[in-house]
Amino acid sequence: MLTKTQKILFGLAAGCVAAGAVFEFCMIGYFMTALVFWGVAACLVFFAVLAPKKAPWARRLRAVAVAALAVGFGLFLIAEIPVVRRAHSDLDTAAPYLIVCGAGINGSVPSRSMTDRLERTVDWLAENPDGTAILSGSQGPDEDISEAEAMYTWLTARGVDPSRLLLEDRADNSRQNIEYSLALIAQKGGDPTGRVAILSSEYHLYRLGYMAEKLGCDPALVAAPTTKASLLVNYAIREAFAMWKIYLIDRM
Repeated sequence: MLTKTQKILFGLAAGCVAAGAVFEFCMIGYFMTALVFWGVAACLVFFAVLAPKKAPWARRLRAVAVAALAVGFGLFLIAEIPVVRRAHSDLDTAAPYLIVCGAGINGSVPSRSMTDRLERTVDWLAENPDGTAILSGSQGPDEDISEAEAMYTWLTARGVDPSRLLLEDRADNSRQNIEYSLALIAQKGGDPTGRVAILSSEYHLYRLGYMAEKLGCDPALVAAPTTKASLLVNYAIREAFAMWKIYLIDRM
């Protein structure tokens, strides 16, 4: 027979599993939110199984698990706090070049995240009439064209002068967005070690600024506000894990 505590914990775990399934299979772009719910469900099941056990080994195992969760949450905060604090544009974003980081597209149509970034790109180009935007992003497996081409089509359809746009269609990730765009700046006779504006969603800016400085440029960060609060939370959580990957695996 299950105890009352076990019934509560197992019930909460089932709810978390169901919520994770909804985010993963019924919504687009919420994989990190689904993982969080499933992780919470696994923890709840773990403590539900151990709840009625009074043996010393069970108490020690619970204590170790609580300590591990506390350390994990602390490590998450170490990376997440600067992500949240940096989620805004610099006061001065003037620069000869603007790197626009791509986001997903649906076939050939920009996703909501990409549209947010493109709308901010239009504003930056109006604020910097001598600036050139580098549209960076390759073609993903479920995309009909490159992200760079999708951004170019969207911007030119809204009156942006094509001569102010450069396409960088090889980058598969954030580091390559910056690295390949800086190489293109050098190819065009610009200074990749000077002031370069970088535009992306606000949750993405801390990681981009960190990588840009490591790659040798002076970044001016431009925030594109995320219109969906749920997406903002989802991707802001993901950024903490992305930063630890940079610290521990990429060694930047």
